[in-house]
Amino acid sequence: MTKGIILSGGWGTRLRPLTCTIPKTLIPIVNKPVIERQILLLKAAGVKDIVLAVSVMGDILQNYFKNGEKFGINIQYTEEKSPMGTAGAVKLAGDLLQEENFFMLNGDVILNFDFTQMIKFHDQYKGIGLIASKIVEDPSRYGVLITEEKSNKILKFLEKSEYTPPEGKDVPMPINAGVYLFEPEVLSYVEPMKKVSIEREIFPKLANEGKLYHYAISGVWKDVGKPEELLEGNILLLNDILKNIDKKNLIDDTLDIEGKALIYPPVAIGENVVIRKNCKIGPNAIIGNNVYIDSNTEVKDSLIYNEAYINKNVKIENAIISDNCVIHDRVELKGNGQNLIILASFVEVLENIKLVAPPNNSITVCHHEIVREWKELNKL
Repeated sequence: MTKGIILSGGWGTRLRPLTCTIPKTLIPIVNKPVIERQILLLKAAGVKDIVLAVSVMGDILQNYFKNGEKFGINIQYTEEKSPMGTAGAVKLAGDLLQEENFFMLNGDVILNFDFTQMIKFHDQYKGIGLIASKIVEDPSRYGVLITEEKSNKILKFLEKSEYTPPEGKDVPMPINAGVYLFEPEVLSYVEPMKKVSIEREIFPKLANEGKLYHYAISGVWKDVGKPEELLEGNILLLNDILKNIDKKNLIDDTLDIEGKALIYPPVAIGENVVIRKNCKIGPNAIIGNNVYIDSNTEVKDSLIYNEAYINKNVKIENAIISDNCVIHDRVELKGNGQNLIILASFVEVLENIKLVAPPNNSITVCHHEIVREWKELNKL
């Protein structure tokens, strides 16, 4: 039976201040932590045992998942005392991954595809390693795969620093999607108690030996590095979920909404949400659990996490509002394309504040801040 290991030790620095208080892998993606969605995909493919390789804020992850019983899967943990690299983290869990093949996932990637097809592909080609690949328009940001079309073998694995676009122009290429399927034999390639990168040190060896293959995925894949990618990834996954269940919105039955409020698809709304009269919600609004939205408020193209309280006559567009934020009356939060308004947890925005993102960058407010007037933000 295939097992799984998910790497969840990163700092998530590019997502700060959203990751100042929770691990990057617990960031909500359509109202479930990104790593929880990965666990459910593994479970759907028949995986019963998963290792979470934790480091930064590992206690928060362990407190959330515990032994996995709540999710119908057995979860164990390894903890890095110092950075071990992607391969070193897997080697640390070696005793838990012996005897059976295993998935390895980067815990910060938004995914929605059938892992069972990847298992069948791996069984057919009999390599030591299989990399999920995705063709992207701009491959320069990722590890690029040079492949042999007929055999699906990976001839070379190029880290982003090693890839040079032909004639200086980006062309669509298959890249490393951060999902792998390995035979236990791969552990013998990794030196114990040493920091080792699987991408830089192990994959080139496997490719040279003709033992590394790729599997092209067709479902949703999104790397979450920056806040604007987080918003884009949420909307991408929401649309994919709705397409698969043939619905316009994803709304929990506990929603308390007054009749004059309007919902513009696609929208996701979590548990115990209250929406008062004359509100306009959507399109592309994702609202977490236990959120209160008072009358005459508009929310679109935005994420609102759990326990937020939004008062009357508020306008929110192209924004990420983290958990436990309070937005007072007549506030306007308006991002501009990829330049967002980002509030970390426990931020309070006082009455009549108008925050509009400039053309060149986002406006971010760190957790527990109180926004009293515009000039304060120039110091953040």
